[in-house]
Order: sequence, then C-alpha cells, then structure tokens
Amino acid sequence: MSALHSAQVLIEAVSVASAAAVSFGSTNLDNLAIVSAYAAKSGYRPLFVKLTFMLVCLAVLLVSLALAQAADALPKDKIRYLGLIPMGIGGYHLAKLIKRRSSADSRRPDAPLGPIGVAGYVGFASALLANSGDSVIVMTPLLADLEPPFVIGCFAAAVAMALLMSMLAGLLAGHPAWSAKVEKISEWALPFILVGIGALIIAS
Repeated sequence: MSALHSAQVLIEAVSVASAAAVSFGSTNLDNLAIVSAYAAKSGYRPLFVKLTFMLVCLAVLLVSLALAQAADALPKDKIRYLGLIPMGIGGYHLAKLIKRRSSADSRRPDAPLGPIGVAGYVGFASALLANSGDSVIVMTPLLADLEPPFVIGCFAAAVAMALLMSMLAGLLAGHPAWSAKVEKISEWALPFILVGIGALIIAS
C-alpha cells in the first residue's frame, strides 16, 4: 500500500512540475522573441543577454512564490478560484487580438532599444520584467496551496524551462525569421494557454 501511495505522490509531483514548466514557458514565449532579438543585436554579448534573462526569470518566480505564500491566508477551498485570474487575462488578450484583427491593425511592437553597456542590459531587463506580468499571474495560483516538496519541484521545473528557453534564444538569434514566427505564434497561443491553465487550477 505504501508503494502505491509513493507511486501516486510521484505521479502527482511530475504532473505538477510539468504544469509549472509548461505554464512558465508559455507565458515567456513573448520574452523569448525579445531575448533572441537582443542576442542578435550588434554590441550585445549573447552570454550576458542569457544571464540577464535568467536573473529576471528568478525574480519573477520569487515574486510569484511570495504572492503564493500570501495567498495561503485565503481559505483552502477558495484558493483554486485564483484560476479565474489567468482565465480572465487570457480572455482579455483573445478579445484584443480579435478586435485588432477585425480592424486590420497588423502593426507589431517595435523591438526594445537601449544603449549598449550596463544601461543597455538594465533596459533589456526592464523590458522583460514589464512583459512578465502574465507569468506572475499564472505561477502564483499554481504555487499556492502546494506542499513544500511540490513547490520546490515546480520552482526547479520552471528554472529548467527558463534555462532551456535561454539556449533556444541563442539559436533563434542566428535566424531572425524564426524569432518573428515564435512571436506571431505566441501572440495567438498565449490566450488559449492562459485559459487552459486557469481551468486546470480551478479543477484541481
């Protein structure tokens, strides 16, 4: 019976960690396009660009964890309703995309600009942080109401995903056309992923 219980715990841990990795990765697809653009810029060192991205990801995860701990003050049976937040954000993004599509507004945001050097990397980090609100919105309810071992697993899975994405950004930097495709796909995929993750949080 203990072996069966251990197997169930392992399956649950892998499932939760996988959900964390997918959630964090999907909400960072837009940042992936930004990172690859910066890595390809003349004067920017790809290693420093990747390190900056990793530091921003760690900061976002720590903020999400802190907010998740604060959410523990909520009644246990109410925490799952935090899933309505990513669902609402996803619905908002989807409505915004449909409205823009119907008005034939095909303008894309300009790539972030900044002076080369320390100030340039600070500007780059600021652009990433400004784009990371959706990550916090999704990761906070996901980390809430989890036992410490599961929280550690989720955190590790998200960090591993961030590392994988930083490596992928290096590859995309050599192929700007790929970066543009990632940005275009993420624009439409993100709303549906946010709604799906929100539904998963409510269901669990």
